[in-house]
Amino acid sequence: MKKVVIILVFSLLSIAGFSQETNAYAFFVNVVNDNFKYPLVGFVNVAKGNHKGLQAGFVNWNAHNFTGLQIGYVNAIGNNLDGVQCGFINTTLQQVQGAQVGFVNTTMKEFNGIQVGFVNTAKLDVQGVQVGFVNTALQTAFGPQVGFVNTTVKDFRGLQIGYVNVAMKEFQGTQVGFVNVANKIEKGFQFGFVNYADTIGEGIPIGFLSFIRRGGYKAIEYSFSEFFPVTIGFKTGVEKFYTSLYIAYKPSSGTAKNTYASGFGFGSIIPFNKSFFFNPELISMSTIEKEDFDGWNDYERWDTKKWNSRQLTSFVPNFGVNLNKCLSITAGPSVTWSSSFGESELLKPAFNIANFEIDSKNSIFVGARVNLRCRF
Repeated sequence: MKKVVIILVFSLLSIAGFSQETNAYAFFVNVVNDNFKYPLVGFVNVAKGNHKGLQAGFVNWNAHNFTGLQIGYVNAIGNNLDGVQCGFINTTLQQVQGAQVGFVNTTMKEFNGIQVGFVNTAKLDVQGVQVGFVNTALQTAFGPQVGFVNTTVKDFRGLQIGYVNVAMKEFQGTQVGFVNVANKIEKGFQFGFVNYADTIGEGIPIGFLSFIRRGGYKAIEYSFSEFFPVTIGFKTGVEKFYTSLYIAYKPSSGTAKNTYASGFGFGSIIPFNKSFFFNPELISMSTIEKEDFDGWNDYERWDTKKWNSRQLTSFVPNFGVNLNKCLSITAGPSVTWSSSFGESELLKPAFNIANFEIDSKNSIFVGARVNLRCRF
């Protein structure tokens, strides 16, 4: 280690003795002037002006424009890059036309090309691809961002794929992730577990829960069905596609015990005019009776043969009418596949139009439902 330090010191001292017009090419430390015609290969490479070709070393620094390939642990360019930076830390203080491949990639102005790394940052517009753990475009982005966290501070056009995707201004394109956030979805889609947007144009969020602050669809619903006289639902998303969370209750009757259920569904509102609409929904409900488990510590009950539950999967083609801006009523037939698991008996409706028995654990019932919905 001491020998390396001594060599580095002597190399720097020898370079210091050269005038600005003199090139110092010592292989360990290379310092050259503007438009040096040969590749720079050494431990430290410094180009005082523009340079074309190759810089290969532990540290590469180009004071002005660089065209070609930089390979090193730390690569830095004072002006523009037209080519490739490949290293642990890559920095360009002006524009990039090409690629940055490393652990940390930074472009201080416009970027046009591809960034591949753990952290990718472009201060101005991005036209190209960012692939990394954290991708950030501080202005407008045109092109894909693929990573764990993707952020565009201004407008975004293209594709974001990650665990968390954020577009802080207008968004046109597609977000695919666990959490998707956009200020305004002008056109395109959000696919995620949780989607959020402040406002929405022609875009559609698709996920487990989608919240649109302005221009979205949110409603509370009371439903009376052939299986449950009391069902409360919460709906959120947009009219073109919304999701619903449900809880339901059926009181005891004769030897039958109280039945509670919870579920999930999705649907769409297709307007005929301002008052009337078509509202198809697909709903899945599950029931587990209170006596089925002796607390969650009763692990023996998790045995498949002792798992007591019922499943209801329903398709409901509702037709609805808007009473005012808030209230609406929907009603329609329902087709429900009722199935049971373990020791539980098949859940049967209080009334039905038709019944198609498959076996002792599965039946299809045709019934009817009516719903009162309050939009807010």
